[in-house]
Amino acid sequence: MLKIDKSEVDFLVTEDMVPETSHVLKNVFPVVDEILATIGKSSIERVYFVACGSPLCACQTAAQLADIYGDFRVKTFSGMDFVLNPPHILDASCLVVGVSDSGKTEEVVSAVELARKRGARTLAVTKTEESPLAKAAEYVAAYHAECIWIVHLLISYHVVLHFLQDTPELQQIKSELHQLPGELERLLNEVEGEMEKWGERASKWPLIYTISSGNLLPIGYKEGIITMLEFTWTHGCSLNASEFRHGPLEVVDEDTNYVVFIGRDKTRESAERALRFIEGLTENVIVFDSKKFSEKFHPALDPFLLFVPLEYFYYYLSIYKGHNPDDRRYYGGLRPY
Repeated sequence: MLKIDKSEVDFLVTEDMVPETSHVLKNVFPVVDEILATIGKSSIERVYFVACGSPLCACQTAAQLADIYGDFRVKTFSGMDFVLNPPHILDASCLVVGVSDSGKTEEVVSAVELARKRGARTLAVTKTEESPLAKAAEYVAAYHAECIWIVHLLISYHVVLHFLQDTPELQQIKSELHQLPGELERLLNEVEGEMEKWGERASKWPLIYTISSGNLLPIGYKEGIITMLEFTWTHGCSLNASEFRHGPLEVVDEDTNYVVFIGRDKTRESAERALRFIEGLTENVIVFDSKKFSEKFHPALDPFLLFVPLEYFYYYLSIYKGHNPDDRRYYGGLRPY
C-alpha cells in the first residue's frame, strides 16, 4: 500500500463535494437560467453536448432524461467526432453546449468554434471565464469548482430539464437535486471504511470488467475505463449489462474479475441477470447496488449518489496497488499525441 496524504491527492474530490454541490445549485443554476432565458426556449429545437472523457459521460447521463421523460432532441458528441463529422443540422435552431473543466480541451474548443460559425447558439460550461472554451462560446457558465462529475451532472441535468415539458416526475427530480448536499454528506460520512476494504480486494485483480446499465451506463464507462486506465493504471473493460449475454459471458470463469453497478431504474433487471450468471462461475465480484447506498431519491439521481462510494473505492484500489492516482506517464502533453 502506498503511504500518502489523501488530502493532497487531486483525484479525490470528496473534501469539497458538499459545499461545491450547494454552490452550483445556489449560484450557477441562476446563471444558466439567465442564459437560457436570453436564448429563448422556443427558438431551440435540439441541444448538442460536446465533451470528452468524464464530462462526456456526465452529458450522456443527462441526455437520457430527454429519451426517457420527454420528446426533445438531445444528443452527445465526443469533441473530435463533432469536429470531423458534425451533425447535418447545425444552425440557429441548435444549442451547442461545450463542457470542459480546464476549458483547454482542443477538440471541444474547435467544436464550439465550428458550431458558432454555422450559426448555432453556444454555451461553454467550464471552470473559469478566462479559458479558451469560454472565449470561443457565446455564453459562459463558469462554476469555479473541482468536483467535476457532480458539477457537470448538475449543470447538464439542469440544461436538459429546462427544455422538457414539466411533469410530476420531472418536478420530483428537479426538487430532489436541491436535496443532494445532505445525502452526499451522509454518504461521505458512512461509506469510506467499507470502500477501503473493497478497494484493497480489487487491487489484486490485474483486469476488471465493469458492468452497468441504464443511467449508470455512462458512469460505468467513466469508472471502468477512464478511472481504471488513467488513474489506477489497471486494465479494464466497460460492458453494457443488456449486451452481456451476446458474447462477453463466454470469458467468465473462476479467475475473471467483475465490478457490477446496479441501479434502480427500469434496466435493473438486466444488470441483475448478468450478475446472477457471473456469481454462478466466479467469486471475484464486487457489486455497487444503488439500493445499498441510497433509496431516498428518484432513480434518476443514482449517478450522483453512487459516485461517493465509487470515488473512495477507486482511490483505495489505486493506493493499495502502490500507485498515486495523480501520477501520469503520457496524459496532459507528457508525450505528444
